[in-house]
Amino acid sequence: MAKIGWRQNKMSRMGFKPFQYISTMFNAGLRRKAEREAALSGNKTEAQMSLFEHIKELRKHALRSVIWLFVFSGISFAFMEPLLHFLKTPYEKVLQNLHDQGVTQQLSSISIFEVITVNFKICFLIGFSLSLPFIAREIWKFIAPALYEKEKQIARLSVIASVTLFYAGICFGFFLIIPYFFSNALSWASQYAQVMITYENYFNSLITMMLIFGAVFEVPVILSLLGLAGILPSNVLIKNRRIAFLSCFIIGAILSPPDVISLCLVAIPMYFMVEISIYIIKKIEENRSPKNEITV
Repeated sequence: MAKIGWRQNKMSRMGFKPFQYISTMFNAGLRRKAEREAALSGNKTEAQMSLFEHIKELRKHALRSVIWLFVFSGISFAFMEPLLHFLKTPYEKVLQNLHDQGVTQQLSSISIFEVITVNFKICFLIGFSLSLPFIAREIWKFIAPALYEKEKQIARLSVIASVTLFYAGICFGFFLIIPYFFSNALSWASQYAQVMITYENYFNSLITMMLIFGAVFEVPVILSLLGLAGILPSNVLIKNRRIAFLSCFIIGAILSPPDVISLCLVAIPMYFMVEISIYIIKKIEENRSPKNEITV
């Protein structure tokens, strides 16, 4: 404790204030955006007066994003019953194959408010997922005026690709991986104990797996942007293919049940995303020329 206090005092003496630092960086980013917009419009003096206007503009788009989030969360809540029935289909399919292995056929609850809180959580997350294209549109409206034409093309493709791949990852996980994942996990666990799955446990596991695969499918976009910025050349990824392959299987071993098929079902798609990233970065490098290079 004394050591931590000494570090905090030292940081305080050095003037390190995290929130002040973040605020400074945020304002600097808005100021650069204002300067680029002014340069593109040909009005150099406009940047000096537009910082507050950019904060108001950011607040407007943030408010719209929150409204979209609540609208789709409300729609999800209105259709909660069919949505929950649909989300329980992987578990119901597993039960058809495991009814003779001691697995409880009905999701149980150990708390009065467990089902209510989980249902609200599910509706909020579904609302967030459905509102992503509209939130991305608000972000695009905010940043687009400060981008050059070539940058707009790249940013537009990145936004569309990230949203599309996120949905693709969720669908891939829900329809292909999660049913097999639950089947193997329950089959393995039922050999050692009477398995009773709670309502919260099932939906937390389901949501976590879906978000993991949604994030995994974002890997090509992230690595491609790093390659476009010159931070991550394709030859670095090619040289470290074995490390990437091993890392995918280590992560797959952590996320999947202890059997080879589940491990491969998680690890191989992850590594496939890395290979797609290598291909995209190589194409970017082939098409890059000094005239078209963008400063990021």
